[in-house]
Amino acid sequence: MKARHLSAITAFLIITFVGLVYFYNNRLTQSTKFDTLPVTGEFVKNNDALKDKETINILIVDGGGIRGLIPLYVIQYIERQTGKPIEELFDVFSGVSTGAIIATGLNAPYLPTDLHGPKVESVHSKSDRIIQIYKNESGYIFSTPWYHKLLTANGLFSPRFIGERLSNTMEKHYTNGMKFTDLNNYIIIPSLNIHTGQVKLFKNRGQEATELPTNTLYQLVTAATSAESLFPPVEFMTTGKDIRHRYFADAGIDANNPTSIILLETIRELPGKNYYVLILGAGTSPLNTMKTNYRRLKNWGEISWTRDLISNVQRSMDEQQLYTLEIARSLSHKGQISYNYLNVEIIDPFVDPFDYKSIDKLKILAERLINKNQAELDRIVQRLKQRD
Repeated sequence: MKARHLSAITAFLIITFVGLVYFYNNRLTQSTKFDTLPVTGEFVKNNDALKDKETINILIVDGGGIRGLIPLYVIQYIERQTGKPIEELFDVFSGVSTGAIIATGLNAPYLPTDLHGPKVESVHSKSDRIIQIYKNESGYIFSTPWYHKLLTANGLFSPRFIGERLSNTMEKHYTNGMKFTDLNNYIIIPSLNIHTGQVKLFKNRGQEATELPTNTLYQLVTAATSAESLFPPVEFMTTGKDIRHRYFADAGIDANNPTSIILLETIRELPGKNYYVLILGAGTSPLNTMKTNYRRLKNWGEISWTRDLISNVQRSMDEQQLYTLEIARSLSHKGQISYNYLNVEIIDPFVDPFDYKSIDKLKILAERLINKNQAELDRIVQRLKQRD
């Protein structure tokens, strides 16, 4: 009798918990919604200033969560060696996910000076400031309440992190009044239209800027950094009689390294130039196959091989972009297209893209990248000092 009673209680608790999980993940999951506000021509600038340049310098930053600190430290190094802010050294900026934050932040007309937090160091440039923002805000963005972890199975059933925290952080540091078209250079930010499966380019210059869902910078950056399974996609909704919805998310699963897309767009808009592209990676995760002997490896099935899936996709994306650049360079006039690609293996120490507790270790990896590529970086610095 006691066993039957205990079984009934157990069954009741299981059913209640399953019901709670279903209700939480289907009714209480947060959404991120913004109103669509048309961008009128009065706010849109053109790229006429670039038409007189002989060489167009393009900076591209890969996605990678808090690992965005790695390219930020490299940018900081370049600024110190050239004696100029990075926004004066490049003409076109782009980045996916964390790279979108970096590309826009470096070109913001201003950033709030409120950097209260546990680790506030001296701030002399926008790159310094963005580094401090990463250090101070990553714990807030990439941590979740215990009940959210439990009821979503740590992101298995619903977004792993709280979307409101991401949008609140973007609004805090970009402010509600900063416009995408206010940014100092030509910015192209890829985002994924999750209904069409196509990459949408958010551009702050030219006629295409009038097609943006909004001109509010923090909202566009939130859409471009809301990584699938990590944050809810962003909805832009019109009001009034003509109600339309557009949904955007992080483009990392489609174009974590968007080099070929950005170079093609630049050539189309500014033809007949020389083009220099600097691509900064946010670190490449090691493969489990690197440290597994064949005796164990031969027994792997779907579960084991899936662990390397994301790392392999990222490596493949980077390699394909380099192949594309080599093809473009070989088919163009000598010297018309040139590039540098800098990245580092995330080994000893390993830092997960969302492991905010290990954020200080990223400086070690950035210094390793700089030291291993010192000669190449010296050439990059000299090139940038001599820009027209």
